[in-house]
Amino acid sequence: MRDDSYSDIHIHSQQRATRALIKFCEDHGDEYPSVAELRTCLKALEQGNVKAAVESYQKVPLGGMGCFNDWLPPVVFSNETPEYVQAVFEALTSQWSLLMRLSLPKTS
Repeated sequence: MRDDSYSDIHIHSQQRATRALIKFCEDHGDEYPSVAELRTCLKALEQGNVKAAVESYQKVPLGGMGCFNDWLPPVVFSNETPEYVQAVFEALTSQWSLLMRLSLPKTS
């Protein structure tokens, strides 16, 4: 597949969403192996390599038991509740995934 088939139109939003998700994970103590993949994805986005970023995105398991988004983040700040941290994590993960999917190559 050609590298130019990966869209970079949303790269700034993708960078922002990836940074936010990484920060949340770091702040809440998740060192799940997929966090390293998030960092690889961000580095690729910062270098303008959307193909590599999408490949990293696709290595993050989403949608089932034991997947990245199955994590229950702990409350670490006094202004948080369990429901709040779970909702924030789900929102950040969903936003990141939706934005990354916008760069997937179009299939005919």
